[in-house]
Amino acid sequence: MSWFRTFIERPEARVRLVCLPYAGGGAGLYRALAQRLTPRIEVVAVQYPGRQDRRSEAPIDDLAALADRIADELTALDGPPPALFGHSLGATVGFEVARRMLPRFPSPVTRLFVSARRAPADHRPSGRDFRDDAVLRSWARRAGDAARQAVSDPDLWQLAAPSLAADLTMSETYAARPGAKVTCPVTAIAGSADHGCGVEEMERWRAHTIGGFTVEEVKGDHYFVDDPTDELCRIVEDAV
Repeated sequence: MSWFRTFIERPEARVRLVCLPYAGGGAGLYRALAQRLTPRIEVVAVQYPGRQDRRSEAPIDDLAALADRIADELTALDGPPPALFGHSLGATVGFEVARRMLPRFPSPVTRLFVSARRAPADHRPSGRDFRDDAVLRSWARRAGDAARQAVSDPDLWQLAAPSLAADLTMSETYAARPGAKVTCPVTAIAGSADHGCGVEEMERWRAHTIGGFTVEEVKGDHYFVDDPTDELCRIVEDAV
């Protein structure tokens, strides 16, 4: 099955914004962003195995393997040049995808947006085993509305738990390779009420690119991408 979901086809678009979801999320969380952005940007969301219309497939719990697959699939796409937008775990995935797409300068990736995620060099494992259902439930109860809703509904939890466990295991076991900065410009975005990953933390992404770098702040908590504001759309539109 295809890795990409296009909610609004825009054949005249000048840029393809390839969006990567946060832990436990699917491509559908970017539908609202696709509806809000200017027609010159076509939003294409990545659908990881193991969720939504790919729920019959085994989820991937290794970030390097996931980035390899996405980079291969993205390289094969025709159309306008891609920019990458990754939120939370998706930011790290997007960074690793961009790394794999830079055999030359300039990178074929026009820009990397990273939001609500500490820089790869700052990643520290928590020591938790998210394959343990009790550990996974504990995490979900403190996460966003969708995760809390899933943990309180036995049927929904049965559907959501495997992909969420894979994503959090992927995050837990990730180790950034030294060097290999991206060559594209990077825009880092922080939520004003995201107390675990504010502007100061997002500023540290600067060390991971040899292209331009900017850091922005928008209103909202860690999950500000769920309800994209005019401010977020303006940042994306201005940058691409």
